[in-house]
Amino acid sequence: MGLFGATRIPGGKRSIELDFIRGIAIIAVMGTHFHSFPTGSAVVAAIEYPLKSFGLEGVNLFFTLSGFLVGGLLLKQYAQEGRIDATRFIVRRIFKIWPAYYVLILFHVIAGRHPLDTFLVQNLTHTQNYFGSSIAQTWSLAVEEHFYLFLPLLLILLARFRARIDTVLVVLGSICVAVLIARCVAVHDGLIDETAFYTQYRIDSLLFGVMLAALYWMKPAAYRAIAGRKGLLIAAVLGLVLWLVFGTRNVPLDRSIGYTIQAIGFCALIVLTVEYSRPIRETMLYRLIAWIGVYSYGIYLWHSLALAPADMLIRKATALHVPAISAWAAIMAAQFVIAIALGYVTTRAIEFPFLKIRNALFPAERKPAVVEDVTRATS
Repeated sequence: MGLFGATRIPGGKRSIELDFIRGIAIIAVMGTHFHSFPTGSAVVAAIEYPLKSFGLEGVNLFFTLSGFLVGGLLLKQYAQEGRIDATRFIVRRIFKIWPAYYVLILFHVIAGRHPLDTFLVQNLTHTQNYFGSSIAQTWSLAVEEHFYLFLPLLLILLARFRARIDTVLVVLGSICVAVLIARCVAVHDGLIDETAFYTQYRIDSLLFGVMLAALYWMKPAAYRAIAGRKGLLIAAVLGLVLWLVFGTRNVPLDRSIGYTIQAIGFCALIVLTVEYSRPIRETMLYRLIAWIGVYSYGIYLWHSLALAPADMLIRKATALHVPAISAWAAIMAAQFVIAIALGYVTTRAIEFPFLKIRNALFPAERKPAVVEDVTRATS
């Protein structure tokens, strides 16, 4: 394959459109965490603004996309068979998520970069979003782990009552409303940080993606009706951008109704990208971002290791009186290169081999031909 060509992972093809979305999300996360060199330049400040401002929003995008993709895996089976094989689903998720994750934990145990009591128990029990972790970026993985347990159990319950798709959507929507209300109450009570990290306040970001998957798999005509309204999708994405620029400045507002606004906007972005990005799909920038998206999980796990080299470069540039803009460009580029290289190597060395083992032991079930299968990208 070419450097930015279509990428194949063991067990299936990837959707370049969804990898593009992953790429946008992980670039936002990296940009927020990376250390910068002061320049005093308005141009550099303008370039840094989208990079430094939307890291948490990048995680929100990951949540909604994950809900769409992972929800799709379960809803395909629900639509076909009226049942959920939760054990098989969870085992396949374990092969996908845990190997790379636990290698990261083992690395930090051996490296001794953090005292064990600041991360080990929390990360081993997937409660780091509640009790904190010095491996700070892993909080969102705990939310997703909880989601991987909650969703199949919910769908099993609905399957036992032979719930139709409209009932499934009503239940999912009702949970999202309940989460929104709980989040607003928590913000009113001053629990600002809790609303950002606790699963009970964040799971609706994933469930909006699940509702989109429910339409995609179980009501394809309704999905196509939504997808056909390009102008409305563009308006929703523009509204999302306006909220990101202006609404997120009010932290209590953003962490109450803002997460709901973002989830709706990100659903629109997913549909718009999947259905209408073909004209720009062959451009080098699109394919570069999508290529980064292929390795987004590995990058997300390991990108914090780029910070120490950046600090060293900042000290060197300051001592040598390197021109500010040149130093800024070199230091930011170095962090992106290191983080992406780490993500690439660990994905190839850990994630892909375990996916190959998983697909040999627990092969993906045959997919229906009702609509084009975009979920095969992460199954």
